[in-house]
Amino acid sequence: MTTNKNRKTSCASVPFRTIAHFYDPDDPMPENNRELSDRAESQIFHEVLAVPKGGHAELCDHIEILLPASDLTPERETAIISAIRSHFRIRALEFRREMKLTGRVGLREFRLTIAVCIPSFIGIAICSQFKGNPINEVIENVLIIFCWVTIWQPFQSLVFDRWTQAETAKVYEKISGMEISVRPV
Repeated sequence: MTTNKNRKTSCASVPFRTIAHFYDPDDPMPENNRELSDRAESQIFHEVLAVPKGGHAELCDHIEILLPASDLTPERETAIISAIRSHFRIRALEFRREMKLTGRVGLREFRLTIAVCIPSFIGIAICSQFKGNPINEVIENVLIIFCWVTIWQPFQSLVFDRWTQAETAKVYEKISGMEISVRPV
């Protein structure tokens, strides 16, 4: 880490053995708009997230892509930087869209939860009137578990899944705007 105007900066160095590991081999687009391979996306994402052990810090603010010198030309270096920016910008938009879909699905799950839990609560109330009857106690416990499971799913969708998608989109957006350099190894 270096100090620049009392601000800590960090760099994520992401090595690739060949350019073939970097780009999606099935994407026919020109290099500057080509999609990255799943492996490259994952490596860059996780390297950017890497935090010093025991610390809680901001994301790094610079990505350094390391490729064999034989795979690099000045034009390719510029194309790689453009491809990274384009890829992560598009992926951030995809995560934002997924977040909206997750919200819609979560609201449907919530409505279903209401429709399932109200009759179940009535059943639980009726079963609790007949304590000591083993069949009623089994039915009551099954309805309680059923309600718990039914309530958990919309909560999972509307809260946890959306938070994860929102945070991932933020990191992808940050990556698309980071300083990026390409260096031969």
